[in-house]
Amino acid sequence: MSYSLLIIDDDEDIRLILSSVLASIDSLTLFEAADGATARELMQNQKIDGIILDYQLPDSSGEELLGVFKNSSSPGDPEIVMLSARDDKDLTEKWLRMGAKAVLRKPFNPFELLTQLRIHLEF
Repeated sequence: MSYSLLIIDDDEDIRLILSSVLASIDSLTLFEAADGATARELMQNQKIDGIILDYQLPDSSGEELLGVFKNSSSPGDPEIVMLSARDDKDLTEKWLRMGAKAVLRKPFNPFELLTQLRIHLEF
């Protein structure tokens, strides 16, 4: 079974680390976006099963995109894991209520993050 994953983060180094760690998974197709506009375009043009979504983006917030992606009328809503440097219990609870599968913290150990993504995104 193939799984498509969209990494949305404005930090090129974070996208590179995530892509490198995830590249070892044969059935995984990766897409990347550095901003909300690119992410929205990819969501319209590709079938995306899961998203790693950074909270702070240059043109929109990850929270805003979480709402858009979870409230879309398209079938098969993507599973979303929020990624944030903020350690805020209220935000975490809010994002989970909005439909995020999990909220993971930066900085992260790439291999621990991979384990968490496998659990929460089920790929």
